[in-house]
Amino acid sequence: MADDVAHGGSGAARGSSAPAAAGVDGVRGPLSRRVATTLLASRESWTRRMFELAGQLRRASPEPVYDLSLGNPSLEPPSAWREAVLRLLTDEPSGMHRYMTNAGFPEVRAFVAAREARRYGVAFEPNDITMSVGAAGALNVLAQATLDPGDEVVVPAPYFSEYEAYCATVGAILVPVATGPEFGLDVAAIDRAIGPRTRWLLLNSPNNPTGAIYREDELDALAVVLAERSRDLPRPILVVEDAPYRDLVYAGDAVPSMLSRYPDTVFVTSHSKDLGLAGERIGYLAISPRAAGRDLLARAVSYCTRVLGFVNAPALMQRVLPLLLANEARVDVSVYARNCRRMAGALRELGFEVPEPKAGFFLFPRLPARLRDESGGDVALTERLVEARTVVVPGVAFGTPGYLRLSLAVDEAAVDGAIAAFVRTC
Repeated sequence: MADDVAHGGSGAARGSSAPAAAGVDGVRGPLSRRVATTLLASRESWTRRMFELAGQLRRASPEPVYDLSLGNPSLEPPSAWREAVLRLLTDEPSGMHRYMTNAGFPEVRAFVAAREARRYGVAFEPNDITMSVGAAGALNVLAQATLDPGDEVVVPAPYFSEYEAYCATVGAILVPVATGPEFGLDVAAIDRAIGPRTRWLLLNSPNNPTGAIYREDELDALAVVLAERSRDLPRPILVVEDAPYRDLVYAGDAVPSMLSRYPDTVFVTSHSKDLGLAGERIGYLAISPRAAGRDLLARAVSYCTRVLGFVNAPALMQRVLPLLLANEARVDVSVYARNCRRMAGALRELGFEVPEPKAGFFLFPRLPARLRDESGGDVALTERLVEARTVVVPGVAFGTPGYLRLSLAVDEAAVDGAIAAFVRTC
């Protein structure tokens, strides 16, 4: 896989200046140069562009569209969610809809701290928890709090494409690193990628787009490397774990974490996927109690939540979480597992390389050699699939050309239609 990684993906590579596009200044109008370069030089999110394209196809024709672009949960929230909301609205606590501390309701943060402490064996306290507007909100708050222009964020590739935008917003540089077999961590490659400006190592496990889960032995080795390398840096490398898929594991196995292995770790998650609440935007950020500057970092995260305009996470959703999570409510992950396994089997028959799906609802198949060698590779195949009214995202969007990302958070009819389109197209 290492040979397929396009370091820098569609964003800036290490040591480069901010991305530039010829002619942008002449047509950008009221936009900042950064945003104009993204929008006018076709650097906007591939995933969102393909999702919007699927909508255009639907409006243009009544024929079905098989949209495998956006990771938009197809399963409705568990019934306990509706019951909890109705219970709260029927007997509302006084002040439930008012402002609260920027970090969130103290009692909700205490619940989260205790729950995560049990899960990871780490002595979280309420002050370590900041409720957030989803995992994306938490990552942007943390970036604002800890990253300076020119700082580097090392990330295993493939990676969630929006990481590029999050880094660009604060002037940081995303540094993609090749992964190993079946997208496991290549610890030696990460070691080589660390430099004097490295500030974050961003880990997304289970991974979007691959569904890979980083193993215990990989994390053990990584912790040793980070401890050694951090000694030579003015600030320790911050491990940021982005884990919104940790409760969508097919075999029910626990997802290993760096929290118990490396002190300077910040854990980020949301309930967009496991509770089917993507549009409600609720998640949180947890700072390891062993992190350097723990209390100051908690203050900074709360401050940045306010000044970025989030102010606080949605109040009603904060109140709902303890009522759901106390009983481990979640969507039925077996539906996603069935879709992924079925599509993976069909693609293997067409010559694609697809590791056994383990978590989440994405597949990241490698194109057969005959398709990789074509001009355009994954982009060309994406375009042909659109002609067959099937919408996917090319691997180049995730820093790894020669692959496709398929979101299988869809109904069975969409899986059937997409498989038929692949058979006709490939």
